[in-house]
Amino acid sequence: MKRKEMMMHTHLQKYAMLLLCMSGGMVDVIGYLGLGHVLTANMTGNIVLLGIAISRAQEFAVFRALLALAGFIAGNALAAHILGHVRSKNGWSARVTAALTLESILLLVFAILMISPFAERISYFLIVLLAIAMGMQTTAARRIGIAGISTTVLTNNLAAVIEDAVSILHRLRHASIRSLFKELSSDAYLRAGAVMIYLGGVILAALLFHLVPAIAVWIPVLIIAGITLQARFASWGKTDA
Repeated sequence: MKRKEMMMHTHLQKYAMLLLCMSGGMVDVIGYLGLGHVLTANMTGNIVLLGIAISRAQEFAVFRALLALAGFIAGNALAAHILGHVRSKNGWSARVTAALTLESILLLVFAILMISPFAERISYFLIVLLAIAMGMQTTAARRIGIAGISTTVLTNNLAAVIEDAVSILHRLRHASIRSLFKELSSDAYLRAGAVMIYLGGVILAALLFHLVPAIAVWIPVLIIAGITLQARFASWGKTDA
């Protein structure tokens, strides 16, 4: 029974990682469309925007990008402090759950302020708040370490999917496609799923933010809160706290 429970927990944790990818994509869209075209999760893209803004002497755009970068770094550091050096066998410790719980609180505060009448006046604060949350999520996901998935950057996930596809093509001479897909590891399917669900989150957030922005900002809150509640209910990594 214990082995079955561990397998079920592992499967649930993999689904949780995919949902983290979805929230990461949605948050970047919300930040980009709602906070002056700044990326608060994807720092590669944010640094590109920073460089463009500097070259064009766009002071406000530079300031927004720098705030996002500073907030993201602060989130990385905060999560690293919470996580410490304790590691569980599967990477998901009680400290990871604690970090994600704090992230969900930050996202909740962000959502409340984002739909308030003061949102435009405190936009710089909202950028920092959202970037801190995404920095925390990035560090927590790295500690979990499932299938090498990054929940806030698509590049590594996409590269891994292409590597898996090339591996299939190389072996296609000696086996059928059906048998090759059966041999693929669950990690390969997870990496492909991470790319698809990230894209799905981006599309969903873009549509919702255009139609009903007040709803769009709440979905990442519900996703992260749901994951942390499940982790606490199932006591993931409880013995490693």
